[in-house]
Amino acid sequence: MNMGNFGSKKTTEWSPAQYFDVQRADDDKPFALLILNQEITDLAMLENLWNNSVFRVCADGGANRLYNALRAGPDRESMLPDAIVGDLDSLLVHVWTFYESRGVKVIKDADQDSTDFGKCLSYISRHSALQPPDFTETHDALDSWRGVKVSATHSQLAVVALGGFGGRVDHSLHSIHALYVASAAVKASSTRRELLLVSPQNITFLLEPGKNIIHTPRSFLGKTCGILPIGQPSIITTRGFEWDLKGQETRFGGLMSTSNHLNADTVEVETSESVVFTVEIRTEALSITDGGEDVFWVQPPVRSDTV
Repeated sequence: MNMGNFGSKKTTEWSPAQYFDVQRADDDKPFALLILNQEITDLAMLENLWNNSVFRVCADGGANRLYNALRAGPDRESMLPDAIVGDLDSLLVHVWTFYESRGVKVIKDADQDSTDFGKCLSYISRHSALQPPDFTETHDALDSWRGVKVSATHSQLAVVALGGFGGRVDHSLHSIHALYVASAAVKASSTRRELLLVSPQNITFLLEPGKNIIHTPRSFLGKTCGILPIGQPSIITTRGFEWDLKGQETRFGGLMSTSNHLNADTVEVETSESVVFTVEIRTEALSITDGGEDVFWVQPPVRSDTV
């Protein structure tokens, strides 16, 4: 098998670390933060993503997690989501009361054919889609866009979902399912939306058929990564990994590239089908200033493969 048989010649570029950059400029790619119903254990990550995002939505019980993570104090009062969306079967009464009394929209969607994750993605699409050329934010969902003008030629607002993994296995698998559903919606509408699943350990997203160029700064991302052909086999060629693939078929029950290592700050994955890419986040990567230059401080890793 060889890569020349690919039907798609599309090149897609990814910069997952940009969403965490504490030196992020106002005109960098805007994104929405979606908080899922998993315990928030990394407050620095939450604060970083919160400050960088322009729209914030909690998926039902995700509001409980935000409320509990912030405890009482000024952060709980200032870090108010734009909306809480879901069937609301998990939202605690005192949390509901707290946020609603402070003007947070609490949206009940009783559709039993979609999950709270899916409901939130639909809500974000309806209430924070990019607008025609020279439109300056006036819509209530765009109040925090910092005066940035946007163009109709832009893609939909990217979404970073915090808490995509952990807890029940079926919930984690559904998060991966959401990547595929979002990809199918993008293909149907001919617009691109980035959807990334984030946990304190990993960033995970779906690579499209064709060539994918992934910026993987080692200052923020760890070494260990994986390319998972979920759903169907895929023929893959890679560049910039410790163990590169060269037009090889990967599938469950056969060859799979797990526990691979990044060897460069930019890597390439050329694939015949959509595949899941996951990469470690360096533990507690924080930006500091050293001699006038911005650098990353990283807590010493506990395993040799995160050096």
